[in-house]
Amino acid sequence: MNPLTLLSAVLVTSMMALPAAAQDYLPPAAMVEEALSSHPDVRGWTSRLASAEGEARRLSIGPYEWTLNGSGLQRSVSGIGDFNEFDLGLSRGFRLPGKSEIDRRIGEHGIDAARNAAEDARHQAALQLMDGWMAWLRAIEASSISEGQVVAYEAELTATEKRLAADDAAEIEVELVRAALAEARTTASRATGEVTRARASLQAWFPELALPAMPPAISEPEGTEALTALRERVVTNSHEIGYVDAQARRAEAVAERARADRAPDPQIGLRAFSERDGEETGLGFTFSIPIGGGAREAAAAEQSALASAARQSSVRVRRAILEVAETDFIQAQSEFAAWRSAKDALADSTRVIDRMRAGFELGATSLQDLLVAERRHLGVQLMEADSRTRASTAALKLRIDAHELWLAD
Repeated sequence: MNPLTLLSAVLVTSMMALPAAAQDYLPPAAMVEEALSSHPDVRGWTSRLASAEGEARRLSIGPYEWTLNGSGLQRSVSGIGDFNEFDLGLSRGFRLPGKSEIDRRIGEHGIDAARNAAEDARHQAALQLMDGWMAWLRAIEASSISEGQVVAYEAELTATEKRLAADDAAEIEVELVRAALAEARTTASRATGEVTRARASLQAWFPELALPAMPPAISEPEGTEALTALRERVVTNSHEIGYVDAQARRAEAVAERARADRAPDPQIGLRAFSERDGEETGLGFTFSIPIGGGAREAAAAEQSALASAARQSSVRVRRAILEVAETDFIQAQSEFAAWRSAKDALADSTRVIDRMRAGFELGATSLQDLLVAERRHLGVQLMEADSRTRASTAALKLRIDAHELWLAD
């Protein structure tokens, strides 16, 4: 077996012999944890969670504070004289019974919504990391395949030049191989540029990742039998559903509060005064109650409508996540089946190209047939790599959506 054939066999074996469950091509868990925790969306929602906790404390305390008011003046009475007088009051509003409990629930639902939103932001960051990482690995493998094609054409050019020197080939054959080599080098240059672009994109979003110089190849995707149980977990572990459900409960509590506000809260206080330099003094009790009108009824109706809309949003998101669960699994199944076909095609193509390269060196295969076979083999190699990446990515997406990878509830 010549060296080029041996190299091809080793490459195919390394790409196809890895166990289906192997995922050692993914970054280490500790590195992923740091990258996800540092994502701006995750940090942003962590801050919003702290804001929701502050809002909950404010709602628990209530909107009312003690108010001190007063006045001091000097009164002049004709024929009698001047008198110093003052007026002092202390008042505070109080929530009617039941309103503080509603406010407490509004705050709790707000915290629940913010916590679920923070976890969903982490989920979306995990999907973004997975997409970027897999795109980078896919670009590296495509570049490696393209470089291998350059090596193959260089070997064929050497063999053709030797045959030309022995008057066993025409000058046009050498030119054909040189043209094919130039085309392969162009493809390889573009593939190298795609590796650089994918790496830059990944590092721009996740600068905490220490990207290895030589990452492992994407191994064979896991069988869909292991993924069947994940469909239900996509729904049960969905923080997006948790977020909209909490938002709906909060909207219902806000609507309940608006209905309770149709009975206005009273304001109660004490009043002390002194007139005519203390000749008249007093200490009394004050209160004020707004007289509710159409505005409070309208506010209650407005919040009830918003609560109804929030419930429908919850229904819509739940149905959307159900769709995601089904389409994730269907995508994983179809991509796995496509990869199996591509894997068989690559094995067949590898055997054919090995025989044709050996035949060309012996003069038993025409140059035109070999160049056609080389182009076809390149296409099959890229197709298998792309199918393997798609199948692995679909399986990883299902696992992330089910919170079985990188996300711990």
